[in-house]
Amino acid sequence: MERKQTTDTSMESQFSERESLPSPEQAAIDEQLARMFESSQFGANDRRRAFLKYIIEETLAGRADRLKGYSIGVSVLGRSEDFDATSDPVVRLEARRLRRELEHYYLTDGSNDPLVITIPKGSYVPSFDFRDQTSATPNSAERARRSGKASWRAPNWLLLLLLVLLVAISGYLLVESLEPDTPPGDQAITDPDLWGDLPIVAVMPFNPLGSSAVASVAARGIAEDITTDLARVQGLRVISYASTAELSDEAVDLIDQGRQLGATHILRGSLQTMTDGYRLNIGLVDVDSRSEIWAKRFDYKTTDRFDTQTEISREISATFSIELFPELTSRIEDARWTRRDARILYQQALDIIHPPSDPARFDAAHALLQRVVSLEPNAPHGHAGLGFAESHRAWFGLAPNTDETRDAIQQYAEIALEKDPANVRALLTLGNLEMLKGQPQKAIEFGQRAVEQEPSSSLAHGYLGLFLLYAGKPEQAITPLKRSLSLDPLSIRRPYRNILGVSQFHAGHYRDSLNTLQENLDLGGPFGIHMMVYQAAGNAALEQFDEEAAILERLSAMIAEGETFPLRWWLERVIYDPEMMQPVLSEYEKAKSLADER
Repeated sequence: MERKQTTDTSMESQFSERESLPSPEQAAIDEQLARMFESSQFGANDRRRAFLKYIIEETLAGRADRLKGYSIGVSVLGRSEDFDATSDPVVRLEARRLRRELEHYYLTDGSNDPLVITIPKGSYVPSFDFRDQTSATPNSAERARRSGKASWRAPNWLLLLLLVLLVAISGYLLVESLEPDTPPGDQAITDPDLWGDLPIVAVMPFNPLGSSAVASVAARGIAEDITTDLARVQGLRVISYASTAELSDEAVDLIDQGRQLGATHILRGSLQTMTDGYRLNIGLVDVDSRSEIWAKRFDYKTTDRFDTQTEISREISATFSIELFPELTSRIEDARWTRRDARILYQQALDIIHPPSDPARFDAAHALLQRVVSLEPNAPHGHAGLGFAESHRAWFGLAPNTDETRDAIQQYAEIALEKDPANVRALLTLGNLEMLKGQPQKAIEFGQRAVEQEPSSSLAHGYLGLFLLYAGKPEQAITPLKRSLSLDPLSIRRPYRNILGVSQFHAGHYRDSLNTLQENLDLGGPFGIHMMVYQAAGNAALEQFDEEAAILERLSAMIAEGETFPLRWWLERVIYDPEMMQPVLSEYEKAKSLADER
């Protein structure tokens, strides 16, 4: 049964009396629609524009009481006469997306428009708010009285404050919505609009002088460790070492490579083995001017390595403070590795759990991380890794989601945080734990804490985006996911591009979603039936039915050959709101039906 409309009852009553709006007001509404449809900031597709036009026309014609899910589904969305709005949520989904697009428009191009059109939640009847009371029509006071609205007028200072807030929010949303017009290979991978004027540093692999294998290992290790230290400096953004590690060929122009990564500065150097230690020559280069703004030589013994790394990181952050941002402060935590073999085992263990579909992977990771704990008993890393891995084991259904399991995960994370309150992986483990408990908002809070502790952690930004998507906030998830990719643009193993594409789809940015999923596919990132279903759903939303049919045909062939995917099970782990799953599940059912017909 259709849910009874409970909001904006005075408006419905007004129009159910079949009284027409005065012609000046109707003209103002027509002008407002034309203004919105011409704006690039009103991103509604043709179907949602028709939706908006239909509910406005019906309301103005005095038929607001007939605006129900069934009538909109049949009259606007092309559903058949046996359409059931209670089982098919298409109208509610389209209304939700239309509300978001109206909100975005009025925060950007429409921030000063004289008429605001909204669709109150719980109703499909539009509401009209004339902002400029001084130029309102003679009937505006009567309209306000009849719609149940008071004629209160905001004081000038409040209007000015709201205007300033609108402009600020508009600028923020505009930055978030910008997408590059050129292919990824033709521009820097990092989007500078995500970071504003903050410096972005890429630590390039240090060149080992000589043919010593020990020097090569040491050069890579110290570059990676300095990257980790710099990632905790407030005010800097540091490209993940995973995206620079393969640029060690001497023939490569590291400054140009840094520019391609989106860096404003690169750190480059050489490492030479000595009798009882190393000599490190290091320099910080401005990418635009290609000039060296800081350089130093460090001679240190092997036993002093970690102290030297801290010194290097602090000097670099101080250089930025003096040269670029006087307010910059350094905060490098003391929790660090003392054994390189433990660090290697730790990295191997956390690599093993992806893709998280094989229980044997988690068994192997658990054994490796237990070894890390035994090698580094006073460090947080092994405990944080155990909690992180076990939370994923439970999250993907390979361990029971019980109180006992969750208590063990919590204990691992708390031990790690006792040793290092800024440990990102432990904080994200607690975020995963809140998802296991069905507490999306608490998961977001842990994701935000992780980002605050390590602003340059692609892992922290990526999981914050995942937590926001899980909480039903796909629009908000887009920015941290883009930041995650900016910080680690060349690493394709992590599924952040897929999560970004899913978030863009559920935020209604279908074209962006298709582009992101295709980019991930072209790069060789993780891809499967679940992402193909999103491709089909994105094309359907854009009314590109030929493309949708082609994808469904490939899907049906895969299903007919025995390849299956537990889509609903997977969706429940990335999306908390069942209503958001429906358009994706619908495409999967279409593919399964085609497979049955083969």
